[in-house]
Amino acid sequence: MSNKTERTDLTNLALKEWGTVVEILAERGEVWPNTDCTRWGPGLTRAMDRSQTLTEACAIIGADDARDLGRLSDLYDRIHGRL
Repeated sequence: MSNKTERTDLTNLALKEWGTVVEILAERGEVWPNTDCTRWGPGLTRAMDRSQTLTEACAIIGADDARDLGRLSDLYDRIHGRL
């Protein structure tokens, strides 16, 4: 089992990567989850892949606020006043 610091650090990494996804989507005039992944370029695809990997790691270590993309997106929106 992980400790609180490890969970916080991994959650922060996931949030940072999710910020990249949000930024790229915004540049395209899109928002999550209303986007067509078949039209993504390599940058957005890689950022989304990294976000997915980080959420899977969060789930493994018990960082529940970021254990999947839906929760990560909600957490990001709460932190950044987007809700």
